[in-house]
Amino acid sequence: MTACVYIKDGNIHLYSESNDFSNTGGIAYELGRPLLDFVCYEPERFDEGFSVIAEAFDNEFAHVGAKAPEFISGLQQVMTELQQKEIYLFFYPQMLMDFIYGFIDSPWDAVLRLSETIPTAVNKLQWVMDFEWPASESPHLQMVQYADKEKRLFRAVKDAVALMCEDVRKKQQFMINEVELLLSFREAMEGAKQSSLDCLYWLEEYRMENTGCYFYLENPFRTFYGSLPSQEIVQLYEVSSIDDLFRFEFIKMIENDIFIKKCKNCERFFMPRRRVDAEYCDRIWGDGPRKCSEIGATLRYEKKVSENPILEAHKKAYRRFNSRARTKKMTQHQFMAWAEEATKKRDACLAGDLPFDEYIAWLEQGRVRKARSVRSEVKKSSEKAPRPE
Repeated sequence: MTACVYIKDGNIHLYSESNDFSNTGGIAYELGRPLLDFVCYEPERFDEGFSVIAEAFDNEFAHVGAKAPEFISGLQQVMTELQQKEIYLFFYPQMLMDFIYGFIDSPWDAVLRLSETIPTAVNKLQWVMDFEWPASESPHLQMVQYADKEKRLFRAVKDAVALMCEDVRKKQQFMINEVELLLSFREAMEGAKQSSLDCLYWLEEYRMENTGCYFYLENPFRTFYGSLPSQEIVQLYEVSSIDDLFRFEFIKMIENDIFIKKCKNCERFFMPRRRVDAEYCDRIWGDGPRKCSEIGATLRYEKKVSENPILEAHKKAYRRFNSRARTKKMTQHQFMAWAEEATKKRDACLAGDLPFDEYIAWLEQGRVRKARSVRSEVKKSSEKAPRPE
């Protein structure tokens, strides 16, 4: 399942033409976009898509029909569509097809080959390793065509798909953790003089302290110059697993100062477009029509205020005095002077230098509460009185 990747004009290209089910050509993706798409990917889509593929083998003669040219052609088309939509899924369609056709020839070898990528395959597909196709009784044929009454191929495909679904989730969670760890390092090192690769160094140091091994720098890529169908010569990097693809793109993103951030409103990952210090994505928030970038700061402030009684009290008092200024009950100069003093006292209260009760008492100074009229009191009392039956 070896493929090649290369960088050109800020894009990452995945190129492969040697595998029957992985003919992706040289499709270009914006560097960082494939990784962003994968960490935001919904694994349920993988489950559904590959389960549909497994259903194609739900018959007694699937082990025979799978070798028909038209069936293979149909599978190739489905696999190519999956790969083009999600580059990080490139390895799984080929992995599944290798397992299926390996199972038809030798169940034992199929599991061993799958275990090279997913080590748990040996334990979870033990029944497959114990199964053998019946030998032909004819001295002239290696195997006779017979009906697979128990649909063992179908069962094997479903089990392999379940195994790959589990692997996709593990890989995705690992990459999410790496992105979040990078974000925390960048935040901690903000303002410090550093190169773009300093964070990668600290990531590896962190990994060595916690796992005893490196991940990004320990296994160098095999690189070589190759010729594309366009006759262009490019430097190619060999990748043979989803981990290799992730390592390559992640390192190149760090090297080129390409950021993936987490929106402080919806908490989903995004790539800043105009400003590196952007804190909000451009996704529609809720039922719309406004985007996180348009209302995120406001919502975040309101949430912060609602969770802090000091800020909540300041907000209410500010609105009250602002209303007085608008209705000419105090001058704009008086309001601005009050607002400045209120802000100083708010900050002192937040810092613990001013007791909360004293701050509230100061905010309440000069507040005039309207006396309730006799009519309103009578009306309120009558509403509470029990009605005669």
